[in-house]
Amino acid sequence: MTDELTLFDLPTTPTTSAVAMPSAVAMPSAVAAGGSPVGALVVAATDGSCEPNPGTAAGAWYVSPTCYGVAPIEGEGTNNVGELSAIKALLQAVPANRPLEIVYDSEYARKCLTEWIGNWSRGGTLPPAAWRRGRTREPVKNAELIAETHALLAGRTVTWTKAKAHVSVKLGGHALNHEADRLAGTAVEVMRRGGVPDRGPGWVE
Repeated sequence: MTDELTLFDLPTTPTTSAVAMPSAVAMPSAVAAGGSPVGALVVAATDGSCEPNPGTAAGAWYVSPTCYGVAPIEGEGTNNVGELSAIKALLQAVPANRPLEIVYDSEYARKCLTEWIGNWSRGGTLPPAAWRRGRTREPVKNAELIAETHALLAGRTVTWTKAKAHVSVKLGGHALNHEADRLAGTAVEVMRRGGVPDRGPGWVE
């Protein structure tokens, strides 16, 4: 999906390491969650959809025809909220001891979770409500959702693979991304008609 990125989102000060205060963001460690044995790699795609933008939104993740999930957004959402919600739902679904390769097409979502958050939160010392963007000092949009999703990365092994958005598999698009996009788009269509979208089977080994 298309994202709006500005220079104001780029870090302006080095990330500092400090003990996280209550309600602040704890930066993820590289240690496996709970010391659990590491399982096989899971390759999953995430995507979000919104129509109009802002408007009816949903996120989706996809591993296989029998392992996928849809996250409808309550109330008015945006495409970026759908993208972040898809990643959050995936991290909630897949066991923490399973290494993850996340196939994504939203640089906004990926950079929120892996680059910008360190500066916004001052290395985990500021709660989401206090996050500000660069020189403008404007509040960071979707801060609570970003913080919640980021917390789910703690203790996990995650790699990120960029996919081209809205490119068919025949033209070089990623097959898993195509399915995640289809699921999110279908969910939005159903919701706009007043229906309840299929949330999918969830995590299935």
